[in-house]
Amino acid sequence: MKKLLIILFGGILTLCMFVPLFFFDDVVEYLSKASTILSGLCGLATLYIAILLYDRYGIESKTKERVLTAIEETVSEFLKVHFVICYYSKDMCESTPSDYIISLSFQGSKEWAIDYFTPETLSAPLYYKASGMYGCSQLVNNTESKIFLPKSIADAIRRLTILKYEAQNMTKDTRPVTTLSASSDKISNLNDSLDGTDTNLPEKQYSVIEFIEAYYGVKEAILSWYQNNNIDTEDLNLN
Repeated sequence: MKKLLIILFGGILTLCMFVPLFFFDDVVEYLSKASTILSGLCGLATLYIAILLYDRYGIESKTKERVLTAIEETVSEFLKVHFVICYYSKDMCESTPSDYIISLSFQGSKEWAIDYFTPETLSAPLYYKASGMYGCSQLVNNTESKIFLPKSIADAIRRLTILKYEAQNMTKDTRPVTTLSASSDKISNLNDSLDGTDTNLPEKQYSVIEFIEAYYGVKEAILSWYQNNNIDTEDLNLN
């Protein structure tokens, strides 16, 4: 658009300044006409500058501002939810309520979360407490209301979608089971996680590693969008 306007403006200026030379023998008449043409060109120049400024500070700028706001709101929503994963094994004893328990932090590292578990635990199916299902559903539902959220980020969040599920009446005798809970209150979330009963298995079943990758995939999508749009992420409080 800008290049086209520059070429068009330059062409009109050249034609208006030199073509009249072939039609006017009288210098005074030529200068008079040239003055009129220059006046018109000044109007065109003003219009050209207005178009450039509108492109720079108008709709495009406002749209990007709304996109950034949608991303910031999404980050804020993820920071408020604390997901806790508990893993119970067959030889669990009363004094050790779980073999592994970890609270996933959106500001944390995917690699750190993965290294926390053994390969056996990472491949275990993930059973959802009611709070874990609600936490995932809320994050996905909030995404659908943000029309300015970049598609790459929205698609990453939709990986957490909970569709149909089957209730599992787990007891201490039917473990091992890996449970996921979520809450804005870390203490309540921890207590809920340690109770391995009354869990649900979603139709779209995830293992522990698959959920961790989906969860941190949202953060990776956000940082990637920032970097692709020349926004420095080095000092962001997400690394």
